[in-house]
This record gives sequence, C-alpha cells and structure tokens, in this order.
Amino acid sequence: MIPDHPPTRQEVDSIGAYAVPASALYGIQTQRAVELYPLGGAARFSDYPLLLDGMLQVKKAAARTNIETGAIEAALGEAIIRAVDGLLAKPRPEAFPVHAFHGGGGISFNMNINEVLANIANAESFSAAYGSYAPIHPNDHVNLNHSTADCLSTACHIAALTAFEGLSKEIEGLAADLDRLGAEWAPLRKLARTCLQDAVDIGFEDYLGGVAACLRINLARAAQDAERLRHISLGGNIIGRSNDCDPDFFTHIIPVLNGQLAKAGFSAELTRTENLFAASQAHDRLVALAGSLDQTARTLIRFAKDLRLMASGPHGGFSEIRLPAVQPGSSAIPGKVNPTIPEFMVQCGMMACGRAAAVVMTADHGEMDYNPWEAVVITGLLDMIAVLKAGVSTLRRNCVEGMRPDVARNTDNATSLLPSLIRLKQLKGYSHASFVAKEAAGDLAFVRRKVAEAEAG
Repeated sequence: MIPDHPPTRQEVDSIGAYAVPASALYGIQTQRAVELYPLGGAARFSDYPLLLDGMLQVKKAAARTNIETGAIEAALGEAIIRAVDGLLAKPRPEAFPVHAFHGGGGISFNMNINEVLANIANAESFSAAYGSYAPIHPNDHVNLNHSTADCLSTACHIAALTAFEGLSKEIEGLAADLDRLGAEWAPLRKLARTCLQDAVDIGFEDYLGGVAACLRINLARAAQDAERLRHISLGGNIIGRSNDCDPDFFTHIIPVLNGQLAKAGFSAELTRTENLFAASQAHDRLVALAGSLDQTARTLIRFAKDLRLMASGPHGGFSEIRLPAVQPGSSAIPGKVNPTIPEFMVQCGMMACGRAAAVVMTADHGEMDYNPWEAVVITGLLDMIAVLKAGVSTLRRNCVEGMRPDVARNTDNATSLLPSLIRLKQLKGYSHASFVAKEAAGDLAFVRRKVAEAEAG
C-alpha cells in the first residue's frame, strides 16, 4: 500500500517554494529548519518553555510599542498581541518543533515564532488561511523594529533570570537544612580527616556549617551574575546598531516590556546594556552565570560524595551517619541499600559541569561582530539550572532531611588515637605528645590514660 501523506500547502520564501503541512501553525522557514536540523533524540524549542515565553513577551512588547509609536496599524498590532496572549495562556508545543540549537544564530527560533504568530493572528482576527501572511506578515509586522539578535538575547536573559530564582531557593533551602541539622547535632563530635586519614575531632555543626557556607558563597556569586542579566540588548538590532529600528521604538520598548513582565510575574526592572556592540560580540553575562553554577555543581558533588563516605558500611565503612533507605540496592545481595540519592546528585552535578563546558566554549568561537552560538549558551544554561534544581530538591527531601548520626560510632571516633594525641599536645606540648605517641605504638588505651593524667593535673 502507498502510505498516506498528510495534506500540504505551498509557501514561498527567498530560497524558493516549499511544502508545509496544511494544518501547521508554523510556516516555510520553520519547515526548512525541521528538515535541515534533525532532532536525533535532542530537545526542541518547545522543550524550553521559559525561553519560548520570554520571546513571546518580547514580541508582545514590540507589537504594543509599534502601536503606540504609530509604526503599525492598531488592528494589526492588537491581533499579534491576542495571538501572543493565546499562546501564553494555552501553550501549543507542537507549533515549535525546531531543534533547540541550529545554524544561523537562532534565526529558526525567531522565525518559528514570527510565522506562528502571523498565522494565528491572520486566522483568528481576519479569517485568513494559514500561509497567506496577509494582512500580517512574519517579518514586516511581527518582527518589526527588532531582529533575531536582540529578541533572542533579551529572551535568554529573561529565561535565565526566571529559572535561576527557582534554583536559588532550593540551594538556600539546602543550606538552611544543614544549619538546622548542625544545631540539632551540635553536642556531637566527629572525626575530621585530611587526605582521607584520621586528623582531629570537630563538631558536626562545624562540618555541616562549612558546607552551608560554601553553598552560600557559590550562591552569592551566581546571584550577582544573574542580577547582571537585567542588562539587555533590545533595540540593538543588527550587530548592536540602534539605527536599525525607529528611534521612538528604541526609546519606549524597554519600559513597555518591563511593565508587561511585571504584570505577568516575570523578573522585571530590565535596563539597556551599556554597549550594544559588546552584547552582539559576546554573551559574557550568560557565560558568567554558567561559570558560577559550574562551581556550585562541584560543591554539590563534593558534599554528595562526602555523604556517601560518611554513610559507607554499615559495618566495613565509616558508618558515621545513616541515610534514609529509599530503595533496594542490589538485585543479588539481600538487604543491601545504596546511597542512591547522593549518587543522583553527583550525576546531576556532572551533567551540569558538562553543559557549562559547552557554554564556555562558545566564548572561544565567536568571530568579529557577532557570536552566533547563543542557542548553545541558553539551552546549556537552562539545562544546568534544571538538572541542579532536580538534584538539590531530591537531595534535600529524600536524604538530608532524614539523615541521622551514629552517636556511638562518632563518640568513639572523636576520642580515637590522633584526636587524643592532639588533646595531649594542647595540654603538654608537641614534643611530649610525640614521645607518648612513639611509646604507645598505637595503643589507644595507653594514650587515653596519658590524656586523663594530663587533664587531672
């Protein structure tokens, strides 16, 4: 049998004619992108809803500004705004099928949105057929007074700011969890280790408080980088040139966008970047946030691995803490339970670091006046944030909040050989403690007696 083919419509662009599915909300440039850049299991534009929503907000603000400045007929602009509002209220992921990264510096993202908005606006407001692009055209009206470069860049900043807020709350929540546990376990001492060898005794509050402080240092640095994303390039259309848009549009677009974002609950208070040409040449603010989150991921990996070590055993390992048993750990060993939640966090951290490496690499490969790799930057950054948020969330709720110390084991460890010799050094000096260590030849009971004698007088 000859397979059925869905009906198509013919559209024409500067390259030539092309067949587009008749019912598709998108048009010819999107269809070309779908076929030129096969997914192969990778993510689509629609898999990044914060980015999509950010671009829709820019398109809405542009239409509103164009109406207010007289650049577009009110009926056309209002039709575009209604189309945007419809997509924001009821997402249509099938309408945004392009590969999440593709050639051309994100033009397939921008034209995908332009075509969809034009088709929805024409059909719903003017009863025009999909693909007619009349009276509203994707380029002449939806894209009026802005371009892929400044629209996508602005949407990237909005999306990253919004995503970071959620991750920030989880990391601060983890730090607060560690502070709480440190206070609860405060009287209990544990054996500290350097180079995985016994060292001195410290309080659990010391260790947990140290991890919490490291997380907050990382978070503060990332928050500073995120705050700098409020500087946007909207109005710097082509490689940063402001004279490619109407002067009135340039003046009014950001205030309009800020008011609109505030009403929608997005991060607002955006301001124009101090140099539009620099914003075209590099995506340094986004790359900086990726770098800060890379360090945060490494801190989370280290902490999660510490949990695995401290919980190792239960008989042949450190056995200093007990983690909640959340699932059987072996298909062959009865009763075995593994530290799967910390291991999930480690893997999330590894994936985040990998994304960060790709993001940073884009800074090496920009040329001349435009860095075309922003799709890699924003998808990598949003992936980082998502995977770290998922890891921290389950680490908190399924591990940290339910973990408990082994009091007997830690009490014994805290008064073992090296901590006891350190105590003797504090009482009698380094030379005396060294002499006792040699004389004891590893006999802990002997060292403990010497400590008791020194403490007694």
